[in-house]
Amino acid sequence: MLRLLAVLVVAPAVLASSAALAQKPSFPLPIPTRGTDDDQKACHRDATTLCKPYLGDDMAVLSCFQAQRQKLSVPCRKVLEKYGQ
Repeated sequence: MLRLLAVLVVAPAVLASSAALAQKPSFPLPIPTRGTDDDQKACHRDATTLCKPYLGDDMAVLSCFQAQRQKLSVPCRKVLEKYGQ
């Protein structure tokens, strides 16, 4: 009987906490390291002209894009916005 009571009390709490964990986070997710093929195409020219010294280090290129935002092409700027950057 005590075991049944424990299951009835604990099980709903465990299920409720796992349901909360399964929900999508309310904060923006980090940009994928390289993005999709279309994302790469949209930003390739910007990367090679504005951020060439950082090629090979994806996070450094992202930082460069953020610093050079006003000089980025419209398609590349849209890629950054798509990922909340």
